[in-house]
Amino acid sequence: MDLRRTELDRLARRVASILRAGSVLADEKPVAVVPGANELRDVVIPLLDWCRARKPSAARGIVGIAAPCGAGKTLLLSWLAATARALDLRQFAFAALDGYHLPNAVLDSRSGVDPAGNPVPLRLLKGTPPTYDTDSFLADLQVLKSSHQELHLPMYSRQSHEPVACRISVGPQVEWVFVEGNFLFLDIAPWRRIRESLDRKIYLDASDDVLRERLRLRHAAAGRGQQWIEAHFRRTDGPNIRLIRAHAHFADVFFRWEKDKLLKETDAEHGFEG
Repeated sequence: MDLRRTELDRLARRVASILRAGSVLADEKPVAVVPGANELRDVVIPLLDWCRARKPSAARGIVGIAAPCGAGKTLLLSWLAATARALDLRQFAFAALDGYHLPNAVLDSRSGVDPAGNPVPLRLLKGTPPTYDTDSFLADLQVLKSSHQELHLPMYSRQSHEPVACRISVGPQVEWVFVEGNFLFLDIAPWRRIRESLDRKIYLDASDDVLRERLRLRHAAAGRGQQWIEAHFRRTDGPNIRLIRAHAHFADVFFRWEKDKLLKETDAEHGFEG
């Protein structure tokens, strides 16, 4: 999609308006961080154009976006969804792994092991790989790829902190589905089968300091105190970041938030820590 600068600026204003109005993704609040014209030109539009330039290898294609917690994968998904809406591109749908969180009641009924080897209620490890319903997620990916039937996918509620069924409608006109999630590229069972179902894999990251600060602000906004935030990072966020980065090399394209706070494509060899 070759847009002149004035067209890019107009599109950026339209995308920003859609994002700030909210409801770009099911049950999501208004998005305050919006893409500029350069990010639309260099990141968002090329990702959409890659799909538009080819037919899926199956009934539908699946593009996965993976990143550590706090790296902005949901933000990028929102940018893609708002841009597709602004351009009236109806062949796209957008979903998230978080919709496949196990319900809190299930997490409360099960136990897990923390990084120190101590048995703990699984709910204390919420957001780690064992706390997802990977069977349902993989089954839905397989249905998406095998037919054009309408499918209703779950979405995670940031208000109730529970998965909500049937919040995302993927109609028969949809050819490509973008899905984001922390663990989409893991090379361990059952995640390996999920990774192998993806037609393209996008990875994004940020510096350690940026991730820590974003996570601190996120948890504080949810009413968590500093002691809880630090314990949660040691128990969940920190191990997740290390695990996700260890499998980042499976991605096809890499992006990083740079010091100028812009999202830019980078080489895999650039590295993601520090």
